[in-house]
Amino acid sequence: MEATATTAPLHETCVTDMNAPTFDADWQRRAFGVAVALSEFGHYPWDAFQQRLIAAIGVWESAPAAEQGRWQYYEHWLAALEHVLIEHGLVGQDEMRALLEA
Repeated sequence: MEATATTAPLHETCVTDMNAPTFDADWQRRAFGVAVALSEFGHYPWDAFQQRLIAAIGVWESAPAAEQGRWQYYEHWLAALEHVLIEHGLVGQDEMRALLEA
């Protein structure tokens, strides 16, 4: 899957090259693909996802060091995707909660 070029950077801590992203696990590749595909099909603008990703990283950065845990870029990516899916009515909050608890 070829990622589309963005007009704005994701976040200064982003370690992913949008033209050649790297993944440590298959779920990361799938989350990336879902986020890009849903945006490309018009379910939400890419900048809505970018802003959610920046916010997710910001929450982690503002947490006390003892509560941050290990840096996991795609954990923030997944959190951003979950929020965007709910915000744009692609999945209900209760449905998302059920999926996450399954």
